Amino acid sequence: MATSRMVQARVPGDIQDAANQVIQASGLTVSDVVRVLMTRIAQDKAIPSALFQPNAETLAAFAEVERGDLKQFDSVDALFDDLNAED
Repeated sequence: MATSRMVQARVPGDIQDAANQVIQASGLTVSDVVRVLMTRIAQDKAIPSALFQPNAETLAAFAEVERGDLKQFDSVDALFDDLNAED
């Protein structure tokens, strides 16, 4: 087996805490999870597509588009006027 190397990453504390709870509840360590992910990427030569599944907010936006519930503008200026308007 090849020599192991250390991998470091900066993650916001709240995200790290939430992820650690899930990881520990599954009986794994953060190192286990990183090792599994890195191994999968190396074997597949791609990042797992499951990591790119849309979240609830994105799915809601897709549904809004499909329903046709979006504002429409006649020009870019009209769009920016709306974006910059006081609510």
